[in-house]
Amino acid sequence: MTRRRRIASAAIASTLIGFGALGMASAVADPAPPLIPGEPVPPGQPVIEPVPAGDPVGGDVIAAPPPAGPPMVPEISNPKYGSGNSSGPLGFLKDAWNQAKDPYNFAETPEGEMPGGAPPPPGAGPAPQLPPGFKSLNAPGSEAPPTAPQEGGGPPLPEGYYPISGPPPPGYFDAPPPAADAPPGMAPIPVVPPPTP
Repeated sequence: MTRRRRIASAAIASTLIGFGALGMASAVADPAPPLIPGEPVPPGQPVIEPVPAGDPVGGDVIAAPPPAGPPMVPEISNPKYGSGNSSGPLGFLKDAWNQAKDPYNFAETPEGEMPGGAPPPPGAGPAPQLPPGFKSLNAPGSEAPPTAPQEGGGPPLPEGYYPISGPPPPGYFDAPPPAADAPPGMAPIPVVPPPTP
């Protein structure tokens, strides 16, 4: 018998012994003597006194339970799942699939037109100005006027830097100088192109 089995069997045995002792204690205990009307109550015996109707208990009046009847929440008139396009217990899945295919409802936009946005809420101010090149879907007046590209704008380049759009710097296409640590009289190794097939 392994150690785990011995521990499990000891736990089960102690549980059964505990429940058995509890059952024997309740069977051996003396039952409370019945109360006789008009006799004094034995000491230590709990007593429940009825409260007359309408008497306040601790400053409150006990309210009667609500009458049994129809449910408090009325039933809905059209019980079906989802947004109302599909019915049945799995109709929500069909609605979710259709919404995932076209989340912004662009399918209803006519061919060749921009999709319309929601109108601004009442009391909203004008739309902010957009940067050049951006087009608004729901506030057509917020586009910035097109600007002409700037020619040669920006600060001058530092010493040793050349513009990308200009000519290459002097000596750009020259061969690299020979290595300074090469021994004198040694010729550079020629680069042989690979043979063409």
